[in-house]
Amino acid sequence: MKLKLLAALTLFSLFGCTSKKPDSFPEKGYISWLPASSWEDALLTGNGTMGAMVYGYPFEETIILNHALLYLPNEAPLLPPNMAPYLGEIRKLSFEGKWKEVAELGVKIWEKEGYGEKKWTDPYVPAADLKITMPPSNVDKYQRMVNFQTAEAIVSWKDENGQFTRKTFVSRADGVMVTQITGTSKINTNIEIIKHPHSWEQNAYVSPLISNSYTKMLNDSTLQYHCEYKKAHIGTPKGYDVAVRVVSNGGEYRANGNSIEIKNADEILIFTKIEPLYEIGQYAFNNLIHQMDTLNANYGILLERQKKTHGEIYNRLSLNLYPTAEEKQMTSETLVLRAKSASSPGIMQRQFEAARYNILCATGTNPPNLQGIWSGTWTPPWSSDFTHDGNVEVAISNLLNGNMAELMMAYFDYHERLLPQYRINAKQFYGARGIHIPSHTSTHGFNNHYDETWCLEYWNGAAGWTASSFYDYFLYTGDTAFLRKRAFPFLTEALEFWENFLVTGDDGKYIVVPSYSPENNPLEHQWQNGINATMDVVIIKQLIQNWIAAAKLLGVDNSTISKKTEMLKKLPVYQISNEGVIKEWIWPGFTDNQSHRHASHLYGLFEIPDEDIMNSPELLEAAKQTIIERMKIRKQQQGGEMAFGMCHLGFSAVNVGDTENAAEILKYLSMYYWTNGMATTHNPGNLFNMDISGGFPSLMTRMLINSRPGFIDVLPAIPSDWVKGDASGIKARGNIEIEKIAWNAESVYLALSSAEDQQITIKLNDGLNVVDIEVFGTETNVKNKQIITLNLVKGKTIEIKWKL
Repeated sequence: MKLKLLAALTLFSLFGCTSKKPDSFPEKGYISWLPASSWEDALLTGNGTMGAMVYGYPFEETIILNHALLYLPNEAPLLPPNMAPYLGEIRKLSFEGKWKEVAELGVKIWEKEGYGEKKWTDPYVPAADLKITMPPSNVDKYQRMVNFQTAEAIVSWKDENGQFTRKTFVSRADGVMVTQITGTSKINTNIEIIKHPHSWEQNAYVSPLISNSYTKMLNDSTLQYHCEYKKAHIGTPKGYDVAVRVVSNGGEYRANGNSIEIKNADEILIFTKIEPLYEIGQYAFNNLIHQMDTLNANYGILLERQKKTHGEIYNRLSLNLYPTAEEKQMTSETLVLRAKSASSPGIMQRQFEAARYNILCATGTNPPNLQGIWSGTWTPPWSSDFTHDGNVEVAISNLLNGNMAELMMAYFDYHERLLPQYRINAKQFYGARGIHIPSHTSTHGFNNHYDETWCLEYWNGAAGWTASSFYDYFLYTGDTAFLRKRAFPFLTEALEFWENFLVTGDDGKYIVVPSYSPENNPLEHQWQNGINATMDVVIIKQLIQNWIAAAKLLGVDNSTISKKTEMLKKLPVYQISNEGVIKEWIWPGFTDNQSHRHASHLYGLFEIPDEDIMNSPELLEAAKQTIIERMKIRKQQQGGEMAFGMCHLGFSAVNVGDTENAAEILKYLSMYYWTNGMATTHNPGNLFNMDISGGFPSLMTRMLINSRPGFIDVLPAIPSDWVKGDASGIKARGNIEIEKIAWNAESVYLALSSAEDQQITIKLNDGLNVVDIEVFGTETNVKNKQIITLNLVKGKTIEIKWKL
């Protein structure tokens, strides 16, 4: 913190910054008055395959380049240990309550098969740095900004030589990073591409993993950077190439070592492209340069193509909470500081816009990893991998209700690529059919992650959780071809695992053993392995229910469906503790540890709420109390670590109608988890992380529109200070689009349309006092002024107005 403050003061002095009003504030985006003091505060742009982090220094600019497939090969994947012969012993020890012995046995099995220390996933690291230097002089005026609608990262300043602007975006249409430099006087610059530097402390780790890297000039307008990995394995490229092509309007080029020097140009365009290499001795420079040669070297034309791709997706959903003139013009630094003391609807709207932008930029080849698609370090926390016990699920949680459903393909494609290894995990660990998804993956799907305390080898819930997203995509889109060809096969394999794994107790009920509730332990002991984690049980229940619903739609025979129905009857049921909360383990001898960042036992309220909870006043009240208990530790720690866990609490609060806690959770997320580059963080004020860039807008969207099949809640958890607002483009389950929702103190207006004929029920928040209701466009069954049943006709807009 002291270093960042010192950097900020130095930059303030350097640029002579004043309190002048920012110029050209983007409609959706932000302006910053300081260059980034670290990579975490950089301007972000990306197209889902390439990412770029722009520091924003006028004279010595650094743009860190990333690629979605460039994880540094460190640990070659190993066949998971054959734990199946030990499963009987693991279960026996578990039933005897010997939790330490179960954890130690797991470690012995792994070590016996030569695993040694715990193996982490390959880390997500930078590809290279693009360096742009220009002659320094005194700066009179400076700003940097991001336009969310175009993904442009823009740096502009006025110095003694004139007014200059440098714009960068990673094109979703053309698959290339485009940088434009313009000015009111001639442009002189030097351009180079280099290996991203690492610290002295990181040298012992990084150097043995890279066998060859170099920069070379191909000609006076083209640069190449080539890197080869020393420990490449079956899940990774052998290396990669970066190609840089420079086009100058006017001026002259000349080689300056391994950089390009340009004198007296009127405009400069820099094209940058990255290509992973999968064969030893392979080079991609010629192909990359050819691709860039075919581009129209006209920034305006390239930007128009970007608007029709990135911009079209981003602009499908719009939210207006009527920010004040001041809130609209706040620099990012001011907004982040102001939010910490007095967040507001206007500030939340701007954070909503930033978060959706981050996830859009980060999703394409893969879903967002822990850092989205960006990394400025060789040693990112948790390898910046895909963590499947909550992180990635929250990161993608706004893609469906946020009207970006096609981006879910990145998530589905990633998992389907790894299915062969997921099948091996299930067989090796438990001798089971079906699939087992590890808690952590990056370049391969083998479960190589074990620990005595963090015994995530015993967590088997990831495949069922993933399967729920496959099915939810169908619920939002109505895509029966996807359901038949992709979702149902995945659901089937996920369920096959449990059919092989579950054991039946003396009471005829299934027992989940070993079982794991991420990443918690009961108060009785420190060991995280257990029996009948509520999360496991509910994942299994949801998986069976989704499989049955899909099977009926696809015409699976009734006898097969009946067998799955019988499985549902044998599952354990929720239990309520003496303290009045839902128990995290449905097994005697486990006392809940409430001082924990996860709330996995509320899994049944993360998405479509579990009817067993919603139809039971006792369980509903216990769920509300569980949220209150899990928030106590967070209130003591400015929200606490692992912000995505608060998103799950917020999702749950919306589903149980707990407006007060949902609003409070949103406020914590708004106050403490943002950088000056409008990225989000894992902990209050630190650890660059994209989880809540998905979770924050998803929670806000659910507060306005929350849906389940055949049912839409309108304004179910609207915060009391959102006195006026409107939104358009929200998606609801049933392939329904909310064309507009608007509200103020006098009325609520809703316009919606469906892509198919169907009947739905719409319920307005019970806390709103309705005096009259009007419906236009269809026949209705008005049960009361709050609840309406509508017959939707494909493609026809229905309007509803409640007078308050």
